[in-house]
Amino acid sequence: MIPCHVASHWVLLVGNLKGKYWDFYDSLPNPMHRSSLQENIRFLHEDRAEVLPRDIIDWPIHTVEGLPTQDNGNDCGIFVMKYMEASLGKDRVDWTRHTSWAKEMPRIRAEIVATLLQTFQTSLLTENGFCV
Repeated sequence: MIPCHVASHWVLLVGNLKGKYWDFYDSLPNPMHRSSLQENIRFLHEDRAEVLPRDIIDWPIHTVEGLPTQDNGNDCGIFVMKYMEASLGKDRVDWTRHTSWAKEMPRIRAEIVATLLQTFQTSLLTENGFCV
């Protein structure tokens, strides 16, 4: 999974090692957002050539259809996080079950903050020798 920053917008590339292709996730569909994906893949290959197959540069890029999309210009990073979360399962994602993300954004943001705060608090307690 590779979050990519393209033209002031965050998108997601997910490599499929078995199928030898990339899935492209874009919460604000725009052909321009595909413009530097090959550059990101090339950079990944150069940076991690010792652990990745050489042919990742040649893999086709498939745009994932039916994704939940944002209704503003601010939430792309959160959509990338949610795409990553939803895609981590073994089963194919039914994106129609997630169409309300834009409407649920205040709740989603609050959940992210709560998780970060809880993680931070837990790490502070653990670092100071307290048992949680």
